[in-house]
Amino acid sequence: MKIKNLENLQFKAEKGQSILDSALSSGHAFEYSCKNGQCGVCKTTLLEGKVTELLPQTALTEMDKQQNKILSCCCTAKTDLLIDAEDLSALKNIEVKTLPARINKIEKKTAHIIELELRLPPTTKLNFLEGQYIDIIASNGIRRSYSIANSANKQVITLFIKKVNQGKLSEYWFHQAKENDLLRLEGPKGTFFLRENKKQIVFLATGTGIAPIKSILDKLSETGATFDISLYWGNREPEDFFWQPDYANLNLTYKPVLSKQNKAWAGEIGYVQNVFVNNNNRLDNIQIYACGSLEMISSSQNVLMEQGLDEKYFYSEAFVSS
Repeated sequence: MKIKNLENLQFKAEKGQSILDSALSSGHAFEYSCKNGQCGVCKTTLLEGKVTELLPQTALTEMDKQQNKILSCCCTAKTDLLIDAEDLSALKNIEVKTLPARINKIEKKTAHIIELELRLPPTTKLNFLEGQYIDIIASNGIRRSYSIANSANKQVITLFIKKVNQGKLSEYWFHQAKENDLLRLEGPKGTFFLRENKKQIVFLATGTGIAPIKSILDKLSETGATFDISLYWGNREPEDFFWQPDYANLNLTYKPVLSKQNKAWAGEIGYVQNVFVNNNNRLDNIQIYACGSLEMISSSQNVLMEQGLDEKYFYSEAFVSS
């Protein structure tokens, strides 16, 4: 069986393999993030053919189903298919690798967030697009995904890691990890990266969702981008703003947003998507890049679509539970 898209890209549908994985193994890349049906990033329209569901398509709404939408990470081809997924040419030369890495530095940023710096072997370089993530594979085989927080020009890999109650890796990160520990990483992965830009860029982030956005901003600063950029970063407590954007050469407007009332806080209160909408009455000349909890991503997309944003200009990376 074969799978085609509207650009006449064609590849083999591997038996029992998701449409997304069939594309990736054929050297093509469609939009994706979590690969387990929760985030909805890989949503596409099934134009011709039939599919079989491998995983529950949790992110699909009833309206999506009526419009013949599917999640390419959850479905396998039952017949030849025609879908409207776009092949992302920017990822053509990005190779997913499994590499050894050692902890170069661990820095506690808050009571529940650490900054982890990894170094690769001297002759090895991880080629990635700013905004992508890696999987860390622990010695016991547990695997967790973390967005890269630095540009590809750096010699190290920086991660922001949040403590998770009863998290299988949190005990290690926050109580056992030490400099020079040997780990394995696999990546880069994901399709959250800056597209060709002819519009104003707006970043929406919550918590450690700032990591891939910092990575993109670092790259924009290195290249001297001249277009307008806005960053709305939301957290629950003032001390959670563990990083401050410092890009003197960028046209960057930064608004930290607290999600609950605090007498010591003089800034914006609310949810980042609502604060952004309240500060902007035009959405026709922007691209949105949102990263954070699944709830924030879903709410942001709904709010912005209701305000008239074209769905094709909403790019997201949802942090979902493992």
